[in-house]
Amino acid sequence: MAFNTPFFLLAFLPFVLAAAWFTRGHSRLLAILFASLFFYAWGEPWFVFVVIGSAWLDYFLSHRLVAAQTSKQRKIIVGIGVTANLALLLYFKYCAFVLGSLNGVMERLGMDTMPVWQILLPLGISFIVFEKITYLVDIARGISKPAERFSYYLLYVFFFPKLLAGPIVKYHDFAPQMHDRSIGSEDLACGISRFCIGLAKKVFIADSMAQIVDLAFSFPNDRIGTGTAWLAVIAFSIQIYFDFSGYSDMAIGLARLMGFRLLENFNHPYISTSFTDFWRRWHISLSTWIKEYLYIPLGGNRHGTARTYLNLWTCFVLSGLWHGASWTFVLWGCYHGVFLILDRVIWHKWEHRLPKLVTVLLTFLFVSFGWAIFRSQGLGQLSTFAMALAGFGSTQAAPIHMTNDLLFFFTLGLGISFFATSTPIQPLRDWFNFNRWNFATRVGASTILFLLALGTVSIRTFNTFLYFRF
Repeated sequence: MAFNTPFFLLAFLPFVLAAAWFTRGHSRLLAILFASLFFYAWGEPWFVFVVIGSAWLDYFLSHRLVAAQTSKQRKIIVGIGVTANLALLLYFKYCAFVLGSLNGVMERLGMDTMPVWQILLPLGISFIVFEKITYLVDIARGISKPAERFSYYLLYVFFFPKLLAGPIVKYHDFAPQMHDRSIGSEDLACGISRFCIGLAKKVFIADSMAQIVDLAFSFPNDRIGTGTAWLAVIAFSIQIYFDFSGYSDMAIGLARLMGFRLLENFNHPYISTSFTDFWRRWHISLSTWIKEYLYIPLGGNRHGTARTYLNLWTCFVLSGLWHGASWTFVLWGCYHGVFLILDRVIWHKWEHRLPKLVTVLLTFLFVSFGWAIFRSQGLGQLSTFAMALAGFGSTQAAPIHMTNDLLFFFTLGLGISFFATSTPIQPLRDWFNFNRWNFATRVGASTILFLLALGTVSIRTFNTFLYFRF
């Protein structure tokens, strides 16, 4: 069930909010839990039971961790829990990829190939597994305590606003909010406005850019021109930012409406001056997770320069693989890993010597080229786009006709991406800052935005959120 469907907006959401507002204490938690289970079961009617069973194992192991007497026992218990969770991810997400890759090697060697299982990828499995691993590891580190009740842990796992695409949440940040919550007028105003802004980002800008991107990436390889390739790549840069940040805005807004506060997941990433800066601003919960649960355990920067670079590169190769079971995603991770190393080797010496406009534009262009790797359906299409982006595109390129509305949202998306924090437009930013308006004005403006988005959703072809596949 996606946030941008009429059923969610007009049926599910009003019911859940009514349950959250008109119940108290443990009854409120159970109401949100059952709604979250229904939300996930709507799209994954059988996998929900797999997650419940896996969550029960986490819950059992977490209490065994507290009872463990030695460090060795705790390591064994954590190892069992992490292995069980990674097994879910490996089976559902990577089994077909591994078998297909092995078959490719076996074909070249003239050997018989193996049958490749067609396994459906459950929605949001990567986010679910990461949070479940975080729960166990934090308890082993003494940072967090086990859930007092299984229902509390289930609510953490299945809490529907962040369930399918984050932000990635830690249990010790979430648990206190289950017991110490109040929903005031400021929560309602902030929640409504944030949700509606996120919905508008998705429906108006991201889905408009999807029309350009999907058309360009559907062209035959011999019809991709340089202009077409750059238009498609920049449009995809806009699409993925507004699609994913729009989801995060909606998730944060929905949680706020129920008295929960989720951490920010984006901070104007396209004004970054380096790849390091980009990853401080883009998908903040993932980059934080990588640092705390992968980079530091690998040794971080504690074992010399060469080991630091290897750890950085390894983390982002695995990050690419986390995004999808495809060699293009692995290559995308390698690409970002290389640039993060170059930031430390070269770019940090030049970054402050160049005008900020230059560093921002260079970073955006290289990040956008990375999005071409991310979006390409296979290495063949990637090779074609890479050649076209380098200026060697087809002379018989298929055209993309930019209608007035597409041109408007393309320009608006770029404008918001680059100038949302610009000092010269501070008065305009202040005027559009919902937090500076009174309650009635915020709710009224949000209602208008909601109705416009709902009308657009009703007449357009449905576009799911990009990160649902991860």
